[in-house]
Amino acid sequence: MRRWRGDGKHCYLGGMSSDADHARLPVVIINGLGAPRVAAQLYGALLQKRGFRVFAAEQRALGYGDIRANARRLRDDIERAREQSRAERVKLVGMSLGGIVGLWYLKHVDEGAVERFVSIGGPLNGARLARAATLLKTRDEHALMQLAPGSGLLEEIGQAPTPERVRLYSVGTVGDVVTPRESWDHPEFEAIETPHGAFPIGHWLLFTHPGNHAVVAELLARP
Repeated sequence: MRRWRGDGKHCYLGGMSSDADHARLPVVIINGLGAPRVAAQLYGALLQKRGFRVFAAEQRALGYGDIRANARRLRDDIERAREQSRAERVKLVGMSLGGIVGLWYLKHVDEGAVERFVSIGGPLNGARLARAATLLKTRDEHALMQLAPGSGLLEEIGQAPTPERVRLYSVGTVGDVVTPRESWDHPEFEAIETPHGAFPIGHWLLFTHPGNHAVVAELLARP
């Protein structure tokens, strides 16, 4: 796992250079649980200021529905981004729950359209807080139930092969009580821990702190 060093404006991840043509591929942002689509649009605006062309994926039921269904719908958002930007491939950014939605999409739907995926505070290994959701009696699976350790959805992800030709990054921070390191540090991803967090609001600082914005921008701009 790499630890990010920087001043909030400049990025230092071990001597890596940024791609001057980073805006060539569009960026599709997948929203987090319980947040309206405008949250992804606002986050996207921060990336737009750094030169990226950004598209916000459509959000259904604020993410509380079936993760598989939300992941399958990503195909339309990705095709829209490719068509409007005339690009063969896209970059994905998953905000919180968007991390697991994006991972399921890559393993079960994607056919080579994604060049890289940056998960930000994504519960890639599930989340302990979701165990309480298993007590809810319902016939239909929902996102919280699917995030509980040992769920069928997590087993599907673990059994599926790592997607080829996709660069995988998982970003986390200190003081995150929603998705601590055990949740976001996935063996198939390059894990990067930033110092821009604070207990107990680390999870929300991932999306609001300028230093964390810089980390994601640098990962998207890697050549």
